[in-house]
Amino acid sequence: MRFVFLTLGYHPDLDGGGYRYATEVAERLANRGHEVHAVFPNPRNRLASLEIRHGVRLHRVPDGTGSFFANWRSENAAAREVLQEVLAPGCPRTLVATHQAYFEPAARNWPTVFMYQGAWGLEYRFSQQAKPRGVIRRLADPWIARQLHRTEARALRAAPLILVASEYTRRCLPLWHPRVRSPVTVVSGGANFAQFHPPSDRAEVRRHWGLAPDEFLFLTVRRLDPRMGLSGLLESFARATVDHPGARLWLAGRGPQHEALQADILRLGLAARVRLLGFVPEPDLPGLYGAADCTLMPSLDLEGFGLATVEALACGTPVLASDAGANPELVGPLDPALVYPTGDKSGLEQRLRSILGGDLALPSRERCALYARESFPWERPVEAFETAWEDHATGGKPNP
Repeated sequence: MRFVFLTLGYHPDLDGGGYRYATEVAERLANRGHEVHAVFPNPRNRLASLEIRHGVRLHRVPDGTGSFFANWRSENAAAREVLQEVLAPGCPRTLVATHQAYFEPAARNWPTVFMYQGAWGLEYRFSQQAKPRGVIRRLADPWIARQLHRTEARALRAAPLILVASEYTRRCLPLWHPRVRSPVTVVSGGANFAQFHPPSDRAEVRRHWGLAPDEFLFLTVRRLDPRMGLSGLLESFARATVDHPGARLWLAGRGPQHEALQADILRLGLAARVRLLGFVPEPDLPGLYGAADCTLMPSLDLEGFGLATVEALACGTPVLASDAGANPELVGPLDPALVYPTGDKSGLEQRLRSILGGDLALPSRERCALYARESFPWERPVEAFETAWEDHATGGKPNP
């Protein structure tokens, strides 16, 4: 079988859950003997335009340096040139898998599976809330969001099959895009269990991270973005831990809300107990998850899956999550008590206080790791792409 992935990023060139998802599936398809190509922008144009990594042929197109729409046109034109070369007449039948609607113009006229990871326009509106905006830009943002939404709708309507990572996304898709009629298949996501697993010596891992035996570490690994609910988390943590001086909260990640969160930490008097870790390299993540006592996912909306949730569980760390998006699907089957109402600061505060006081018993680390391994294998999406190739690529027109 032959696949071409169109994605805005590829791990570890860029960090991000969507990019890691595309990378994991591409490399596993290649490991099963399939020919796999990945087409994506070259981050800051600092890497080779062609590379073979773990069996996947990487095609990095020039990263635009102008405005968003200028870059959109130039990068789609470059991606389409790569597609025309890779899918030249006489090539084996190929399935194009689009992972972001950004490349809708480049993918036109090829049999395409859309791996739909979230509502582009809605996520854009959320992300702009944390950025300083002039009057003109604030007025332009709704128009930009509409253009992104329309492009996404075209990509979805053109796809003979849409793959999503959660039941939440499947349920919401008709609300976000009522005119889309393509069949939708839920394929979930996973974790690399060879990398993400409970530490063999947790005490040593905690010492490595500078944690005292009597310190209880809450951890969140998130993009620092308004929809992640991190400001509310800080407020709930401040109130819940008044009588628990050993409680700690670390936030790993980067994003436009960094300065606002730092200001919140100072305002709430949490500088001694809360840390903004910034970007944590992937090799360090398993140890960080293993050192934590509880991972927090306080999302407000649009949580399409949550690789960080699965990876934390795979490392044996329980996850306390809001009921936003797909969080209940990932955490609820393990323990419904670990899910609280979205945006309910008092509810989150009470859960944190109950955990610290021992009133809410967390599932064992062994149970968390076993649950992750049994519930979230990467084989599921990989097999879904193989089925999509059989059902759609072989019956479609591979080369226009």
